[in-house]
Amino acid sequence: MPLISRKPSTRIAGEFHGLNAVWLLASALVAACSFLAPSDEYYLGEPGEEGGGGGRSGAEAGTGADSGVGPSGGQAGAEEEVAGARAASIGGHGASASSGAGGSSGNVDNGPVTCRSDFADCNHQASDGCEVDLSTSSEHCGGCGEAFTCKGDEACERKKCVSLSGCSDRTREAFLPIERWPRIAGCTAQWPRSSLRAAKTGRPCGFGHDVCEVPADACGVGWHVCASVPYGPAEVSSQATQEECAAQPGAFVAAVGDQSCEPCSEVGDGAACCGGLCVQQNGDCIYPGMTAWFGVYNEYTNLCGAIESDLDERGVLCCRAP
Repeated sequence: MPLISRKPSTRIAGEFHGLNAVWLLASALVAACSFLAPSDEYYLGEPGEEGGGGGRSGAEAGTGADSGVGPSGGQAGAEEEVAGARAASIGGHGASASSGAGGSSGNVDNGPVTCRSDFADCNHQASDGCEVDLSTSSEHCGGCGEAFTCKGDEACERKKCVSLSGCSDRTREAFLPIERWPRIAGCTAQWPRSSLRAAKTGRPCGFGHDVCEVPADACGVGWHVCASVPYGPAEVSSQATQEECAAQPGAFVAAVGDQSCEPCSEVGDGAACCGGLCVQQNGDCIYPGMTAWFGVYNEYTNLCGAIESDLDERGVLCCRAP
């Protein structure tokens, strides 16, 4: 029986082991290359991101970004921030709209309110809107604030304070009651020699109170000496008959002459007068042939343009402007 040599099998085994070593080495190289090569995310990442997907935080890698479970940690954080900002924005606008529409919220914007004509937001509270009617409010007559407050017996009419009595001392002595004579009044007063057409100084006065600087000061706010320019004698005759004029207690002068209405000067006629203490001179100015005169004081003949008085029951005839 021939002997079988084992040498060839030893060679084959050696070759087999050599091949295994080569395959193992090749596999190791392939595995190493796979770790070193950039992933698909690297090439699919945003151009502006440094390193593409590989530049993202380690938190992204640890949240299963490649597992397909959900968005990465960085993306989730950014989306949460955007969502939070939107919610805050929506919530803020919603609160503002609600408070502004209702006008009763504690967060009401107290900024300026746009009002239609004759109304104003004088308390600067948007919750009650334009709460003041400037045409009738005695506290805010024609405007907001203390400067527009009507005083004493004044009422607000068409944005202007107007005296109800017609006299600056708030006491009417002739043409009563006021309801019967709303636009003509007799106001007793004292004043030094001056013209019945002299402009008001604005200082209240009256008989038994402060002496008036000029006759017109005896008239209240919104009133003037009757028959002054441009109103003329008809301002008296249209409101009172000659009999009603003569029946008033005292003597009250108008800003026209008794015989002739003009001129109202230091050389013109005596001042026209209403009242039982007037002197009837049968003038023609206010009531033709029946216009009375204020009379003589301290031997001085009172004229329309130069008149004085400090006697009781004498004063000025005041009329309310239309």
